[in-house]
Amino acid sequence: MTLDLSTLADTAADTVEELTDEQRQQLKKMGEEAGIAEETGKLAETAFLVVITPDGQVLAEPDINTKIRTRRPSNLDDFQRAGHVLVDDAIAIKTASITGQQMMQMTAAMVDQQRTNALVQSLKL
Repeated sequence: MTLDLSTLADTAADTVEELTDEQRQQLKKMGEEAGIAEETGKLAETAFLVVITPDGQVLAEPDINTKIRTRRPSNLDDFQRAGHVLVDDAIAIKTASITGQQMMQMTAAMVDQQRTNALVQSLKL
């Protein structure tokens, strides 16, 4: 099966969003005739975007459909920097959570100790 390049040229647009519904249908039909199945995407357990803002902050965006406008393509330095920031932040959050739990346990132990001391004093042992 060969594709009619003149038909393909008639459907050309700078971005997919600029295609008309008729152009989308025409491309879909051409793909079906050529035996090209619609790509369903990669199977993943979960996904998120890592974004470096213009002021240098590294953010993890849980909604991968969020519209993002970039100033430049990413490079290896961006991957390394963002990865380190995400790992460091995750460790800090986990440490803060553990510390908070330990403080609550210590507070509960102190309250129990005060109750025990009050009971001992009231019994005058």
